[in-house]
Amino acid sequence: MEKKYARNKFPIFYDEEEKVAKMLNQEKKLLKLGRLPGLLVLNKENVIQYAYYSDSMKDIPENDVIFEVISNLNN
Repeated sequence: MEKKYARNKFPIFYDEEEKVAKMLNQEKKLLKLGRLPGLLVLNKENVIQYAYYSDSMKDIPENDVIFEVISNLNN
């Protein structure tokens, strides 16, 4: 596996064989340029605390929403 990091700190994982995408039933629509974005936030026990599945590449949650979810993980 190729190792890449965002901002030289956060690991980026690629699902080249699409195993995770299939496991999570992530939709693939060729007319919308491929897989539709999905975002999962997990807690320390790897339990999904937030799940968002987009309808298009332009449909993603605002950063403030995600930051609020993350900040509430410790509560």
